[in-house]
Amino acid sequence: MSSPESIPLPVHVISLGCPKNFVDTEGILGAMGLLCHGLRIVDDPAAARLLVVNTCAFIEPAVSESVETIIGLGETKKEGQILAVTGCLVWRYGREKLKELLPEVDLFLDIRDPLKRGSFIASMVGCCDCSGAEAGFSRVAGSTVRFLASHPWQRYLKIAEGCSNRCTYCLIPKIRGPLQCRSPESVLEEARVLEEQGAREITLVAQDLTAYNYSGEELTDLLEKLIANTSVPWFRLLYLYPERLSEGLIRLIAREPRICPYLDIPIQHASPRILHSMGRSYDPARLYELVEMVRDSLPDVAIRSTVITGFPGETDQDFHLLTEAIQRLAFDHLGCFVYWDEEGAAASRLPDKVPVELAEERREHIMELQAEISMERNRRFRNRILQVLVDGPCEETDLLLCGRSRFQAPEIDGQVYINSGVATPGEIARVKITESHQYDLIGHIIED
Repeated sequence: MSSPESIPLPVHVISLGCPKNFVDTEGILGAMGLLCHGLRIVDDPAAARLLVVNTCAFIEPAVSESVETIIGLGETKKEGQILAVTGCLVWRYGREKLKELLPEVDLFLDIRDPLKRGSFIASMVGCCDCSGAEAGFSRVAGSTVRFLASHPWQRYLKIAEGCSNRCTYCLIPKIRGPLQCRSPESVLEEARVLEEQGAREITLVAQDLTAYNYSGEELTDLLEKLIANTSVPWFRLLYLYPERLSEGLIRLIAREPRICPYLDIPIQHASPRILHSMGRSYDPARLYELVEMVRDSLPDVAIRSTVITGFPGETDQDFHLLTEAIQRLAFDHLGCFVYWDEEGAAASRLPDKVPVELAEERREHIMELQAEISMERNRRFRNRILQVLVDGPCEETDLLLCGRSRFQAPEIDGQVYINSGVATPGEIARVKITESHQYDLIGHIIED
């Protein structure tokens, strides 16, 4: 009979927020897996010995979601279970304050390194001695110790931590610190590991990919190394700030078919006055020139963006400029967020607050506009054959397969529904698109 120490540790994990946080979660689990004789991820919290929540605290709704998630787990926590909380919520508010607010939590971790967080949690559940775990990680480069918590064919790869931009509404630099870029060698090593584990699509993530610079090597240099030294079919880029999106990068994407023609360019607004107040160092003229240049070089490109409504001082005229820009720029995908005052952010001290109700009305108006634009943009794919990375049967019905084209990012955009043909999960299939909708496409597999 196996000893208790050799049985994989049952863990229920919830990772909130962005893909960058999800990469951290996999790093935490990876470290724990090495030290705890393996992990067994369980969907039912009652079946777990360890409950882990990696939190987000970027804006107030994210804080509320994190707290509600923790309280929900705490209410059902059984004797002998350990509830561990880490991530941005802990870094933003501190352990002592959160202990008073959330007494059901057994362990708050404000350690930033995912591997160290994982080793510390492992020691707390009795899997190992923490000091010994630290020594063991000297043989592991970067963050390549990751527990695969999602499809192995679709992976995220974080190339930098923190941010040195100074957007007045954002707390990321205070929460995660200034920009720290990983070396090209460590990124390439991790990409090779992910490829060995079955990755068909690797999405590079950072708070600002275009700010990547390691000893003079920039994003284009890193991409060229990844293309030359791996065989991964698809590389995707999240997120590209308009201030530093270069012609060189656009040319590289245009000539390299393995880089998805998909650009996530968060503009946030289109009023010069509001952009200045936000701390964004460009004007609408730059945005129009940039999108025109991108579409001239990449006629089939899909562009995603995000905007904010209700920023302090936003007038009807400012909002009109924003809606005008959205119609003119015709993004394929758009996220719209209502502004929230965040304690510690410079924008929270600005006068002329916009009522939340008005900001919500403006957001709804923008999303109605965008629905029509997205519908029109998707029409161009009808009767075309697209490459589709197949995820497997759809959640709604086993009669359909689901996947994504190169023009759809995982989790945030629509899907391709496949109504006939056979493909295995992780396969890149040729799909003829027969229908297009606001977010999704429908088609059938074309056999070779």
